[in-house]
Amino acid sequence: MNVYVFDFMKRKGFTVDWLFYHSVFILIGLFIDVVNGIVCFSPIAGALVFSIFLTKNWSGFTEKKYWGGVPNVVTLFRLILLFTAPFIMDDRLNIAVLGTAFVMLDGLDGFLARRLDQITHFGGMLDMEADAFFCLMFSLLIGLEHPEMRWVLAAGGMRYFYKIITTVWNRKVFAEEKQKYARFFAGCYFVSLVLFFYVDFSFGKYIAAIGNGFVLFSFLISFLHFFKKGSA
Repeated sequence: MNVYVFDFMKRKGFTVDWLFYHSVFILIGLFIDVVNGIVCFSPIAGALVFSIFLTKNWSGFTEKKYWGGVPNVVTLFRLILLFTAPFIMDDRLNIAVLGTAFVMLDGLDGFLARRLDQITHFGGMLDMEADAFFCLMFSLLIGLEHPEMRWVLAAGGMRYFYKIITTVWNRKVFAEEKQKYARFFAGCYFVSLVLFFYVDFSFGKYIAAIGNGFVLFSFLISFLHFFKKGSA
C-alpha cells in the first residue's frame, strides 16, 4: 500500500507523505494544549488527521475485509478511547483504567491480525500511529497534572519529532527499519505511562523517568542509524 503523498511537495524537491503532516498537526495541538493548560486541541488534531489518513487510504483499510477487518476495528476503538481522555482527566483512576485497556488491546489487535490472517501494511502503520498518539496523550496528561514533569513531553512527542526531522533532513520519506529491541522498549514505556496513574506521585515520577529513559534511548539509536545511513 502506498501512503498518500502530496504531489505539490514533490515539485518543490520534497517527497512528503501524509504522516509528515500528521506529525506537524499533532505537535501544534500539543503546543497549544501545553500553553493553555488543557487537553483539547491535541485530541481534535488527532481526530482530524486520523480521519483524513483513513479516508485517503481507505483501500488499505479494506484490503482484507470491506468493513476493515477485526484488527483494524480494534485499533480504531483504541483511538476512540484516547479521544475520551479530556472528559476523564480529573480522575487518575479513570485515566489508569483507560490506559490499561489501551495497552491490553494493543496486544489483541496484533494477535487477531495473525490469527485471522488479516495482516496488512496499513494495519501495522495504523497500529504504530495509534501507539504514538497514546504516548503523546498520556505524556500530556502527566505534564498538565504535574507541571514540573513537563519534560516527559519530549519522549511523548519523539515519534513525531523523528518523523519531521528525518523527512526534512532526507528531503523525502525515510523508510524506517524496525529495530529488534524497539518493541521491548516501547512496551516498558507504555506500562510506565499507565503505572504513573496507579501509584503515588513519589513513586510514579521514578517509574515515568525509567520509561522515558527507555524510549529516548531507543530513539537515540534510531537517529544514529538514520544519520549513519544518510552519510554512507
